[in-house]
Amino acid sequence: MGIGAATLAIAVLAVIAWLAYLVTQARVRRRREAAPQNLTPYMTDDELESKRLNKILVAALMSTALISITLPVYFLNETSRQASAEHRFEEIALERGHEWWIEYQCFNCHGADGSGGGAPFVETRSGIPTSWSAPSLNDVLFRYSEDEVRFWIVYGRQGTPMPAWGVDGGGPLNGQQIDELIVYIRSIQRSQPEVLAAVDAAVDREAGRAAGADQALAEAISAQQADIDSLAAIPGQHAVVATLPDDLEAALAGSGTCTVRSSRLYSTTCDAPGPDLDRDGLTDQAEATLNDLLERIIAAAPPSIPRTELERLEFDPANAFTTSAGSSQIPDLDEARIMVTEFASIARDLRLTNENLDKLLATAETGLAFLLNQQTERPYIVDLQAIADAAFDGDIDLATRAAGLFNVYCARCHTAGFSAGMAFSQEPGSGALGPALFNGRTVIQFPDLEEHYDFVERGSDNAVGYGANGIGRGWMPGFGAMLTEADIRLIIAFERALP
Repeated sequence: MGIGAATLAIAVLAVIAWLAYLVTQARVRRRREAAPQNLTPYMTDDELESKRLNKILVAALMSTALISITLPVYFLNETSRQASAEHRFEEIALERGHEWWIEYQCFNCHGADGSGGGAPFVETRSGIPTSWSAPSLNDVLFRYSEDEVRFWIVYGRQGTPMPAWGVDGGGPLNGQQIDELIVYIRSIQRSQPEVLAAVDAAVDREAGRAAGADQALAEAISAQQADIDSLAAIPGQHAVVATLPDDLEAALAGSGTCTVRSSRLYSTTCDAPGPDLDRDGLTDQAEATLNDLLERIIAAAPPSIPRTELERLEFDPANAFTTSAGSSQIPDLDEARIMVTEFASIARDLRLTNENLDKLLATAETGLAFLLNQQTERPYIVDLQAIADAAFDGDIDLATRAAGLFNVYCARCHTAGFSAGMAFSQEPGSGALGPALFNGRTVIQFPDLEEHYDFVERGSDNAVGYGANGIGRGWMPGFGAMLTEADIRLIIAFERALP
């Protein structure tokens, strides 16, 4: 509470107390019979014009003076009080927004500091799992308004890993939580000089990415072929592993090889316990059998987290803590429990994969065929010399920078497959979330060059027209705060020259 509010409260309490005092002093304490007021003489002038009246008038004057002083003080203090309250609300929203950022793991895709990252995704055309390039959020308010950012958070982006997070879009966050998350995003925005200074480095990175496109595609083909080879090996691996569950159960719960504790791993009773010299809950014969089973399982199992866990295990009949030489001691019985759990995971995964092998192989081979076609067609290649001749008077350096700027700031929405990686990228400007831009479509949409420039600079507004018969949805960001006029003009010249 500010000083003005406190003063006003004191004044009000004082007035109330004084009125209460007057009422109590004026009350007739003992009255046997009260005559009607119209028949009762009132006080005389002498009685009225006494010290009592003067006290009342002085009290009224003082109260009026106090209120006249208090109200301006309260008024002058109210602005700062509201500003302070607003600042505190902002702090609370920021704290909660950071909580949502952490709880819903926004950083997994967009980076811990919002500088961008990647998200697991199955590329639509090929069916190949890849890492989808997630945009940076620490500069998002330089290209979108907060309302536009709210739209993307609430409804997500279909065809990308970005899900709907708002209740209206089917997500878990209500309106207040979305607002708080936006407050946090606002807090991590870089300064405009930092955003402008980062352009050259981003263009250089994109140039390197484009130069390594063929190598990236070759690596993707090798990885896809390796996946196919791994799938082809599944039936043999499953055949080996399928015979091992019974052997494992026999070693831990079978007559002569079990102990009371090891048989509990299978919820059974050990009728004939075997010798357990190190008293670790596993018989000596069981530990020797487990080592043999480990080798067979690891040899047959494909790479996976469960196999990695099994590779850490070892059993010694003479040592109750086989890992006692390490940093932590794990009882052999606990290692056996881990072995049962992880082996069950491997056996289950191999069984399910083997049951669906035909579908998985067909999908993998379709993906390989897609990549091989990409290697033949190389749709991601840009004829920079042709672009230079068409739009930059033959200046290959300007054409190269224009292509880099387009890929950094425009290709995510206007080039199919671009965010999935160069191995999946189609022709520049082939269209994705945004419309296609090749084959002279930008010239058709924007006959006036300056109108094209204004559109890229400001972006689109929902239900507001642009170009020739275009109607905005608010999806097109504005780049006027992120790029110089010269760079924006390079981009639109590149777009207008796309074959």
